[in-house]
Amino acid sequence: MTKRWNSVLAGLHAGIGRAFCGGIPSDDCEQVARVILGADMNMRQSFKPKVELVTGMLAIDFEIEKAGMTVPYPQLFNDIGRNHGFVDLRGRPDLAIEIPEGSQSPALKAILVELSEPDSPLFTLGCDLGTHEEPWREESARHVAGGYVQLMCASYSDRSPEDYTTFGYAIAQVLGEKAQDYNWFVRFVLKLVVLSLEDFSGAAPSLWIWFYAIAETPEAALASRESLIGELHRALVDERFTSFFEEERDDAERTYP
Repeated sequence: MTKRWNSVLAGLHAGIGRAFCGGIPSDDCEQVARVILGADMNMRQSFKPKVELVTGMLAIDFEIEKAGMTVPYPQLFNDIGRNHGFVDLRGRPDLAIEIPEGSQSPALKAILVELSEPDSPLFTLGCDLGTHEEPWREESARHVAGGYVQLMCASYSDRSPEDYTTFGYAIAQVLGEKAQDYNWFVRFVLKLVVLSLEDFSGAAPSLWIWFYAIAETPEAALASRESLIGELHRALVDERFTSFFEEERDDAERTYP
């Protein structure tokens, strides 16, 4: 099962358009380089690169992506995907309900709206959805419906990679319990972000959650993806997992610059 998922992942990633630029503009490179040098050891202690778990019909991958990104980011439409640009949804559920990707998935819209509430311990940096076919796969796994949501803690300047690691593993456990009737792949990526928001300017970690539902028909893949996103939503707002994001972190406890 694990060997099969290793080969499937390459095709999945190519089939879903990224809504973020993977690189960083040159004027931010020096700052990101300093962050990476100072934080890389802590990140690697948190996420073991390319760790893959298989639970029932759920395969899970944890990794670190060294290439950072900047927020805000502009619109970008090309042959790979449609990036509508960054929208600051913090405290603005009225804006969250209008995000274009949400019109394709009620379950994704529900995540965007709830995480945009003023008291939410998390907020979204971006999301995307997509589908594709892999005709060379076995008949029961030829259609893929997937996407991603990228998250950051509302108290982002106080969070460490370890916080997101703990949160990611908790989400993985919940999804594993719900995946028995499905064929899901979920990839957790710890990603550095250079933020330039009105209340903060600097680098902080984020959690990029890629999700894929695999099925025999396009309709079944879409339905499976809705179930996956719905379970992800429940995990993201579960107070058992989000409560520690609301705790203030002492400077002495921080391991991220």
